[in-house]
Amino acid sequence: MKNINYKELAFGLIFLILPTILIMYPLLDFLAEYYSLLFINKHFLVSVFAIGIVTAYLLHTTKIRFLIIFGLLVLVINILYNSISSVPFNEFDAYYVANRFKINTIIFVFGWFSGFAISRWRYYLIVFSIVLTTVSVFLISDLEMSNVNEMIWLIAPTVLFLFYGLFVKELLKTIKQQENTNYIMVVLRILLFALIAFFLFWLTIQLLDTKLDHIQNEITKSKNEGDEDGSGDDDKDGKNDSEKDKNGSSGARFNLDDYLGLRDRLKVSDELLFCANIDNFINESTPNPQYITLYHLNQYNPTLEQFEIDPDSIVRDLFLPNPTKIPQYFSQQNDSVLVYDKMERATKQVKSTIYIAGLDPEVFVAPSTAYACQPISIEEAFQEEYKFAYNVYSEVSELNSAYFVYNTNNQSIIDYQENRYRTLRQAKNYDDEDDAFMSYYTEIPEGDLYNQIGQLADSLAQDNQTTIDKILSIRNYFLSEDENGEPLYTYTLTPGKPTDPNIPNASMLGEFLFNTHEGYCTYYATSSLFMLRSLGIPSRVAVGFMTVDRSYKTPGWYWFYADQAHAWTQVYIPEYGWLDFDMTVSNQEAEEGPQPDGTPPTPPTKETFVGKGLITVVDTISKKMELRVDQMIINDIGISLDSASIMEMDFDVNQAKVFAGEQAISLQNVKLGDTAVMVSFDYKLGSIRPQRENESIENYMKLFPDPLTIMEVHVPKLEEETLGEEPKEDEESVIETITDWSIYILASILLILLILMCSPICYFWWLSNKAKNNKSAYVVSEVNYKNAHFLLNQMGIPRGSQTSMVYARDVVDPKFGTYFEAFISIYQKLKYSGDKPTDDEVKFIRGFHSDFNKKVLSQYSKSERILNFIKPNKWIHYMLNLNLKK
Repeated sequence: MKNINYKELAFGLIFLILPTILIMYPLLDFLAEYYSLLFINKHFLVSVFAIGIVTAYLLHTTKIRFLIIFGLLVLVINILYNSISSVPFNEFDAYYVANRFKINTIIFVFGWFSGFAISRWRYYLIVFSIVLTTVSVFLISDLEMSNVNEMIWLIAPTVLFLFYGLFVKELLKTIKQQENTNYIMVVLRILLFALIAFFLFWLTIQLLDTKLDHIQNEITKSKNEGDEDGSGDDDKDGKNDSEKDKNGSSGARFNLDDYLGLRDRLKVSDELLFCANIDNFINESTPNPQYITLYHLNQYNPTLEQFEIDPDSIVRDLFLPNPTKIPQYFSQQNDSVLVYDKMERATKQVKSTIYIAGLDPEVFVAPSTAYACQPISIEEAFQEEYKFAYNVYSEVSELNSAYFVYNTNNQSIIDYQENRYRTLRQAKNYDDEDDAFMSYYTEIPEGDLYNQIGQLADSLAQDNQTTIDKILSIRNYFLSEDENGEPLYTYTLTPGKPTDPNIPNASMLGEFLFNTHEGYCTYYATSSLFMLRSLGIPSRVAVGFMTVDRSYKTPGWYWFYADQAHAWTQVYIPEYGWLDFDMTVSNQEAEEGPQPDGTPPTPPTKETFVGKGLITVVDTISKKMELRVDQMIINDIGISLDSASIMEMDFDVNQAKVFAGEQAISLQNVKLGDTAVMVSFDYKLGSIRPQRENESIENYMKLFPDPLTIMEVHVPKLEEETLGEEPKEDEESVIETITDWSIYILASILLILLILMCSPICYFWWLSNKAKNNKSAYVVSEVNYKNAHFLLNQMGIPRGSQTSMVYARDVVDPKFGTYFEAFISIYQKLKYSGDKPTDDEVKFIRGFHSDFNKKVLSQYSKSERILNFIKPNKWIHYMLNLNLKK
C-alpha cells in the first residue's frame, strides 16, 4: 500500500477511466445486437465493464499485486459459475443463462484487465484502441452493416480516444512529478484538447461528406443486389422454368468464357445479347459487316500452354470504357488507340449503334478499332427489350470484313473479296517493321509439336509469295476435302476432349490438326495462329462475336445471340493494320440464328441541347432547377467549360421526365449536389447558330431562352431502391466493400502511429540543423537548451521538478561528463541579464551542441538510441511538460 493522492486518483477516474467506459458504449451496443437472441441489455453490459475497470483501477493504483487480486477474481467467478450450474433449469433456460454469464464474465474481466493496465502500462491505450478497432471490423463484417454512419459511430470514437488517452496519460504523469499543480489549468487543457479533437473530426466528416455518400450508395447497391440474388436462390426450383423466355433461353447472365472453354461438350444459348446498326457498306445496297471485338489474346503462356490477355501488350489498340459510367449523351474518347492500330491506308470512320439486351451493359462491344463511346436514350416502345444503348465510333479498314468463310453468291461480295485480295497482294513486306513488334507477334514455343505445325504451314504456303496468299492457303486447307470428297475439317461443339482452359493447349491442338479434325472456333483460331506465326506473319487471336448478315429487309442491322460468341485470327498487314481472317469452317446453325431477327429500334428523337453539371437548386413547386453547367452539347457541337467559365443556368422542368438510371422518378427524389444531365429536344434550338470564334460562352448563351425548357433529366441511379430488374453482378460484395473501408481506417491509424514515432527524430534533427546554421548566439543558446533537455528526456532522464542548474549539476554532468552546468550559467545570463556574451562564451555555446550530444549518445547502443527516440509517450511528455505550478 502507499499514500494515495486523491486528487490524482479523481482526475484519473474522471478524465481517463470515464472516457474509456464511454468509448466502450458503441461497441457494446453493437455487441448486444450481435447476441440479440440472448436478450442481452447494452446498458447492463456497459455497467459490467464499468464495474470491472473502476474496481481494478482503484485497487491497482494502490500498487496491490495483480496476480493476487486476479486469482481471487477467478475464484469468485468459478464459485458463481458452479452456483448457477447447480440450479435446475430447463434446456433453453440453461442455454441462455450459461451464455449470458459467459459474455458478462468476458466483459467484466476485460474491464478489470483494462483498469489494471491503464494504471500500470504506459502503452496499453494503443493496444486497447487496436483491439477495439479489430473487434469493430469483425462486427461490421459479421453483422453485414450497411450504414456508413453506424460504421463511423463504431470506429471513429476509438481513433479519437487513442490520441486523447495518450494526451491525458502523459499529462497525469507530469502532474505526479510536480509538487504543486494548478488543477484548473489541467482541466482547461484537457477540455481544450477534446474540443479541438472533436472539431477536427467534425471538419473531416464535412469535407468527406460527398465521399461518404458515395460509399453509402455503393454499399446499399451491393446489399440490394445480394438480397435479390439470395431471393432468386430461394425461388430457384419453383421459378426457374417460368423465367425462361419464349425462345427457350434460361435468362442466365451471359458469360463469354462459357462459350470458349474446351470441354467435351460446349453448351450454347440462344439468348439475344444485343443488336447493332453498323453503318458500313460495300456499295449503296450491300452491307459490309464487321466482327464485334471484346479483347485480344496476344501472349502465349508456355507454362499453362495457352494464349491469354497480356496487360503489358506493346500494342494498346483496345478501347475498353464502361458505358454505364459515361453521362448520357456525352462521349468518352481515347484517340491513342488510333496510333497503335497502325492503319495508314484504306481507312474510314464508321458509326455503330449498339442496343443491349441480355449482355451486361458494362461490357463494351464494338467493331475494331473503336475510339469513342456515347450513351444514348432508348425510345419507350423498346425499353422492355433493350436496357441500354450507345453510339460507337470506330476507325475501320476498307479491306476488313466479316465475309471470309461465309461467302455467298452475291456478286458484289465476290467482287469485293477479289478486289480486297488484289490490293493486299501489293502490300509491303515486313522488312521495315520494328524487331520487337515482329518478335512479339511471331513468337511460338519450342518443341516437336510446334515444329510439326510449322512444317504443315510450310507445305501449305510453299508455292505462295505474298502474305495474303499464304493466309488463303491456310484457309483453303481448312476448307479442303478428303479422298472421299467429304470436308476434311468439320465444326462441332462436342470434340470429345476433357475440360481444359479457355484456349486449347498444345496437346489438344495436335490432336485437332493431326487426328480428329473436329472442333469449334477456338481450335481453328489458335491452330491457324501457330501456323501463321511459323511463317513469320504477325498474328493474334481476337475474341468477341461473329457478325452474320441475315437481315435483308433492314440492311446494316445485325442481331447477336449467345451462340455467336466467337474467336478468330487477326493478321497484321503493313500499312493496313490488323485485319480479321476467320479460319473456322461453316457453322450453319450460327449463320441462320435461333429466331427471326426483330424490328430495329427506332432512333431516339434528336437532342438539340444537352447540359451536364452540379445540381444547386430543385424547386418542386415551380418545377425549376438550377445547375452549375460544365459541359454542353448544342446541335452536336460539344462545349467544355473550364473552372472560370462554368455557367449557372436555370431550367424549366415542368414538362420533363426525370430518370435515375433507367427508372422514372419524381422531381422530389432529385438530390442537391448530384450530377444531372439536362436534355432538350426543342426543334427551335436547332436554328440557333454555332458559337463564333472568340465569342464568350456568356454572350453565346444569351441567344437561348432563360430558363431553358427541358424534356429529360438524368440523375444518378437511386442505389437504395430495388428497381425490379435482374440483379446486376457487382465487382465487390457488401462484405468486401465494408472490409476494404475498415482496412483504410486501420491503415490510417497505423500511419498516424508511424508519424508519432518519427516525429521525435524529425524534431531532434530540426534542432541540430538550427543550432549549426544560425549565426545569433542568443538563438543558438536557446536551441542548445531545448536540444539538451529533449535528448535527455528521450534517453529516459527527464528534468522533472528540479531547477535547470540543480538538474545539470547533480544529474547530467556526473553521469555523462558534460559541461551542462557551465552552459546553463551562460544561457541564464544571456536570457535574463541581457549582457553581451564574451568571445569565449560564444565559442563555448557554438561548440556545446555537438560535444554534448556526442557524450550523451555514447553511453547508449544504437538500438537503445532508436528505441528511446521512437517512443511517442516520451515525446508527448516532453511537449506537455509545461509550467503547471501555482
